[in-house]
Amino acid sequence: MSTRWDHSVDLLIAGSGGGGMVAGLVALEHGLEPLIVEKQALVGGSTGLSGGIVWLPNNPLMRAEGIADTYEDGLAYLADVVGDVGAASSAARREMFLTAGYEMIDFLIRKGIRLIRCAGWSDYYPNHRGGNAAGRAVEGIPFDAAQLGSWSGRLQPPLAKNYGYVVLTNELRSVQYFNRSPSAFAAAARVFLRTRAARMRGRQILTNGASLVGQMLKVLLDLSDRRPPLWTDAAMEDLVVEDGRVVGARVIHGGIPLRIEARKGVLLAAGGFGHNTEMRRRYSGDQPNDGKWSIANAGDTGEVLQAAIRLGAKTDLLDEAWWLPSVFISNGGAAAASLGSGRQRPGAFYVDSAGRRFCNESNSYVEVGKAMYAAKAIPCWMVFDHGYVRRYVTGTNPLNRRLPPDFVDSGAVQRGDTIADLARRIGVPADTLTRTTQRFNHFAAQGVDPDFGRGQSAYNTCLGDPGYRPNTALGPLNRAPYYATRVFPADVGTCGGVLTNEYAQVLDEHDRVIEGLYATGNTAASVMGRTYPGAGASIASSMVFGYVAARHAAHHLRSA
Repeated sequence: MSTRWDHSVDLLIAGSGGGGMVAGLVALEHGLEPLIVEKQALVGGSTGLSGGIVWLPNNPLMRAEGIADTYEDGLAYLADVVGDVGAASSAARREMFLTAGYEMIDFLIRKGIRLIRCAGWSDYYPNHRGGNAAGRAVEGIPFDAAQLGSWSGRLQPPLAKNYGYVVLTNELRSVQYFNRSPSAFAAAARVFLRTRAARMRGRQILTNGASLVGQMLKVLLDLSDRRPPLWTDAAMEDLVVEDGRVVGARVIHGGIPLRIEARKGVLLAAGGFGHNTEMRRRYSGDQPNDGKWSIANAGDTGEVLQAAIRLGAKTDLLDEAWWLPSVFISNGGAAAASLGSGRQRPGAFYVDSAGRRFCNESNSYVEVGKAMYAAKAIPCWMVFDHGYVRRYVTGTNPLNRRLPPDFVDSGAVQRGDTIADLARRIGVPADTLTRTTQRFNHFAAQGVDPDFGRGQSAYNTCLGDPGYRPNTALGPLNRAPYYATRVFPADVGTCGGVLTNEYAQVLDEHDRVIEGLYATGNTAASVMGRTYPGAGASIASSMVFGYVAARHAAHHLRSA
């Protein structure tokens, strides 16, 4: 018996993040009737909350600026950095990511979405084969929310809102060091003037992920006479299958259950399961956690992924996440954030419970999070000195920088007059922490780290202190008192999910295509595997395979 449908479209898309929004635009471009369903009240998902950076080797903006890069370099880099992790990052999927990725960026530009290259934001592994230190990432320009009309208040708030400034993600690297170099001061002044101008004009100017999503929403509005094919408060509950093919889904829209037909396919772009405690415990493997430190989008709860699993979809990488080592201090504000960046700055290092360093703290946040698990340093300690406080702690008088007294009074930060005293306060062996500090200081004064190579890559350098010499990422702890605060392996979402082929089609346990079902973003096992190759890699993967899925569905429409 055929299903009775309440609504019918060509392509039903679960999730309004980067992957879902791109898929909606591509569907319209190819003559399909799409519908994006977003379970939350706000549009944008994890992309909207993020820095909104898109990482893509040899992209059109690089070519336009004459930045040397090639498709072959991109392939070599993925091979060297990601390695062999199985079908999620097959050769075919990597090739599709690079070729379709170029086409996707070009498509967005043609649609009027304005992007800028994140100059100087190096790959995370620039010293590897095919690596690029010049910057392969792009982000949206400052965008006036007024262009969205009544939809302007329905976007996930931008990352910049936490800082109080209209600041691009790539500018944050400089703004946080406004007092450390002339170039950083100039960038901060530009941001200050932009913010002041927006406030004087009464404008809400979007940056980061909000700009990227907002600009795509603007195109959707323009193409649909201000009635975009987008429902909020619409949760996909389950998939509908007929004769072995996914033909639609059950959706709860505003509390009303509906059956929605998807004539040419369903695209799952609803994120992972960062906040699903049961799933995190079940799948965590050698990186055990229950998601309590996750700072993923609140809607990252896994129901859509579970629907695909119930259908028999094959999965991989479910134990992995996009780790982000974080300092959690209640009501800590900017001062707490300035501690969270300590791993990339001179005057600080991480130690485990034995008082030993265990990684290059300035490397990729995903790599450092994995190192914390491997070292069983959950949590670890960030040790820093008063020199660090005087240089970097924000939210206080810039002429008299200090830690807020309640940080120490509450125990969130431990303080010691000597390293041995600090060690006793945090419960690590005093002799070991003293030796660790002495060795670190000896080499850091020379600007080298023979143990872990900190500061020896362009990525370490580009996020370090531009006013510190000889190594922007490395400096000794030599000014008492000394401090320590706990660092937890937080995450911005999981990166495992259903396995898909190069066309974003979901595969079953026998590696056969589940007809009519596509997936992208954190609902799918990432083409990046267990590694984060550059800023914006996860958003790029989501958007590229959203583009690919919609294009593939459009091809089937024409041939039907």
